[in-house]
Amino acid sequence: MELLALDEDSLMEIFSYFCFNELLVLSSVCQRFLHLCQRHLRKIRHFELDYRSVVGRENYPEYLRNVFTSLGPTLEAFRFSGGYIMNETLKQLIVESLATHCTNLRYLTINYTILNEQQLRPLAVLLDKLLHLDLGCCDLTDDSLGEFLRSRPLKLRSLALPGNTNMLGKFFEHWTTATELEQLDVSHCFSLNVQDMDAFLKHAKRLKAVDVTGSLWLQRNKDIFSKDGRSIAMGTSMPVLEYYKAG
Repeated sequence: MELLALDEDSLMEIFSYFCFNELLVLSSVCQRFLHLCQRHLRKIRHFELDYRSVVGRENYPEYLRNVFTSLGPTLEAFRFSGGYIMNETLKQLIVESLATHCTNLRYLTINYTILNEQQLRPLAVLLDKLLHLDLGCCDLTDDSLGEFLRSRPLKLRSLALPGNTNMLGKFFEHWTTATELEQLDVSHCFSLNVQDMDAFLKHAKRLKAVDVTGSLWLQRNKDIFSKDGRSIAMGTSMPVLEYYKAG
């Protein structure tokens, strides 16, 4: 009996024994294999991309294309940490693939990866549905971040921007789209002037927790979080998810 003569349920059982990378390879054999592989791969809802497993591949663009086309439509959470010394072509390919294929993301984490305007701009299309965004230690600037956050209405409940030491806080100016935001982590952004948050706080009515650990301006403006009868807690509790990580 030929393999393709088997019924769908039998083939699904056989394909369940293949690992992640084997399913990616098999998905390029034929349309029926593609359909079967995607049925398995799209059970993965939270995915972490391992930079080391990608950069060592001879044809990493094709590998990434298979990953994002297979997982993207049903992916709810994605995490990536690339390191400051990173292939720019690979970085751009990742952000563009996220924007194209992962339109149902609710949680996005990119850490220790320099993100400039060119990389942030494609990611803006995800802001319509994202509930949590973590761009910790991404060397963000006030100009690029401000443009990014103001580009669309936000559904964000939590935003983490820790360790972006170049941010001064100017991105808070004219940021009026954070009406759903409940938690904000700007810890260890040492030059951040919390006084620049004054106008922002009037729009962020639902903000209930903020982490400004390490701000050199905090002591001078420590009462800013208790103005107008509000009581914003110092310290955040960001979502913690478990991720599938392909070997």
